[in-house]
Amino acid sequence: MRLKQLRGLPVIDPTAARKIGTVTDYQVDPATGCVAALDIAAVDAPASADNQDARILAQRIRRVGQSAIILTARGGASENVAADINEHWLDGSTLVGLEVMGDDGNRIGRLLDASFDQDTLVIDAYILRASFWERLLSRGGRIAPDKVQASSRELMMVATGRVKETAIAGAATSASSETASIDLPLKPDDRLVAPTYDQVPDGHPVGSRSN
Repeated sequence: MRLKQLRGLPVIDPTAARKIGTVTDYQVDPATGCVAALDIAAVDAPASADNQDARILAQRIRRVGQSAIILTARGGASENVAADINEHWLDGSTLVGLEVMGDDGNRIGRLLDASFDQDTLVIDAYILRASFWERLLSRGGRIAPDKVQASSRELMMVATGRVKETAIAGAATSASSETASIDLPLKPDDRLVAPTYDQVPDGHPVGSRSN
């Protein structure tokens, strides 16, 4: 399911068999790669210009269906929205259009949406809005959440594999050189045999005599 499909879905409390609100936005935690919370307009909330949406944390969501969101038995909106705000989460206005940069210094594109598992709320992939040339260079498409190195409301950094491969290649070359210098076999003539000594009464060693 796509994140953009969440907006407008009714949120249902199964214990009371009633709708408690409608989804107005989502919150994605790029660090865990999951939908962290949903913002809803409560059904019984008074109409007011300064009225804040309520927030439902992911652990209170049993399942996201195509027609509605079902809460757990202890479900309900968060009582304190401010306490649940996380500055690292990405809402709809931040995620859509977020610039994606590779760790190799090359721009990859901008996010368009994301798909997620309706049971676990785990992000399956971040979907890119790439230009024609970026798609032609195979830079368009999807980004796996485990490729995300860091993210803010300004930029998402992803691993391209190029920097890591270069580092590994350099380490392998260095290790190979060290091994070559250590493991070279010695010629028989190069092996030094330590001389043997006889002890004399005055304690001074002298070379041994061959018979």
